[in-house]
Amino acid sequence: MNPGEFTEARIVEIVGGVAAYFSGERKLYFPHSEPIASEWRLPIEPYFSKKMLDKVKIVVLQGARIPPPPFYAEALRMTGGRFPDFVHMASVTYVDVIVFNERIESRPLFHGVVHAAQIEILGFERYVELYVRGFLKNLSWLAIPLEDQAYKLDALFAEAPGEIFSVEEEIRQWFKQGKYT
Repeated sequence: MNPGEFTEARIVEIVGGVAAYFSGERKLYFPHSEPIASEWRLPIEPYFSKKMLDKVKIVVLQGARIPPPPFYAEALRMTGGRFPDFVHMASVTYVDVIVFNERIESRPLFHGVVHAAQIEILGFERYVELYVRGFLKNLSWLAIPLEDQAYKLDALFAEAPGEIFSVEEEIRQWFKQGKYT
C-alpha cells in the first residue's frame, strides 16, 4: 500500500476510529485502575510533574492480555504485516490509563507516561491526529514521531538514570520545533 493513496476523507475517518477506540478502552479500564504505586513512581518522579503523575492510573492484567484493536487487521495489511500485536506488547496507554500485560516494569511505565504527557500537552484530538498521520506517512508504527520521541526518552531514562530531564519540556520543544509532523 502506498501512503499517498489515502484521501483526506479517509484519514479523517481513520482518526475518528482510532480516537473512538482509545476513548472506549480508557472508559473500560478506568474503573479498574489505580494510582501509580510509590515503588514504581519514585524512579520516574524526577522526569514528570507531580500533576502528571497524579493523573496517570495503571491497570495490570492478570490471566488476560490486551486484545488487538478493531483496526488491527487493516493496519497489518497496510504495513505488510509489520504492525505490533497488542497481545505481545508490555503496555498500552489509553489517554491517562496505562494497561500492562501481566506485570509492570519501569521502562514501559516511563514510555506510557510519556504518551500520557503527550496527550495532556498536545490535547487528545491533536495527539490522535498526529499519531495517525505519522503512521500513514510511512506505514510504520516505529516511524511515528510521537513513538520515536517516547522511545528516545525511555532509552535515555534507562541508559542514563543520572541525567534528569523534564519530559513535559521535551514534548513542548518537539511541538515548537514541528517534529511531530
